[in-house]
Amino acid sequence: MSAEKKLRPTLRDIPLFSELSIEQLRELSALSEIRSYKRKEILFTENESYKGFYILLKGTIKVYKITDSGREAVMHLLKPIASFGDIPLFDGKDYPVNAEATEECLVLFVSKDGFIGLLRKNPEIALKMLGGFAKRMKKLVSQVEDLTTRDIRFRLARYILDEIKNAGTENLPEPVVTLTLPKSSLASYLGTITETLSRTFKKLQEDGIIKVRGNKIIIVNCPALKELAKP
Repeated sequence: MSAEKKLRPTLRDIPLFSELSIEQLRELSALSEIRSYKRKEILFTENESYKGFYILLKGTIKVYKITDSGREAVMHLLKPIASFGDIPLFDGKDYPVNAEATEECLVLFVSKDGFIGLLRKNPEIALKMLGGFAKRMKKLVSQVEDLTTRDIRFRLARYILDEIKNAGTENLPEPVVTLTLPKSSLASYLGTITETLSRTFKKLQEDGIIKVRGNKIIIVNCPALKELAKP
């Protein structure tokens, strides 16, 4: 099987492209270029001239902005399979955020010129992508609701459970996840400060729900963790 054919199911897993036909996915994959990035390597920076968008195949990407006070505000922690850097395709502006690999990453890169050429040739693709944007918006609304209405214990429990699923360790007696970014970045993503996050980790350990060993989190009471993450 060719590399292009292997990419088609991957592209369909992305909400933005989930409505595309096999032929449209084939045309999109033909435009894609595989790139690799090392930990802490920058993919693009805020206000950098727009070149194209990315599809994350492996690793974790941190999407963030730097505030006027110089603080890092983490907006997304992306896991496979996810697209990012695609909004400027439609508003014609530069990259609005920064993107950094928090571990070794593998991505597909699709150039702006190549993709716009594909849309001109097949405008139906743009219409189908609207459904994908709607799915993404629904997820963002849910994320904002969690940040504004849920406490830090809920948000941290939900994050750990998501990481267990991403790591594929959910069926182990004691699932393990590895943190690939500093606590300060994780705290920013969860809408809190580092001190509060550290206290929450400590409380979960005292309650016998998790153990923390360096950058590894061992879940010793998964039912209790799931209870904390209930809506």
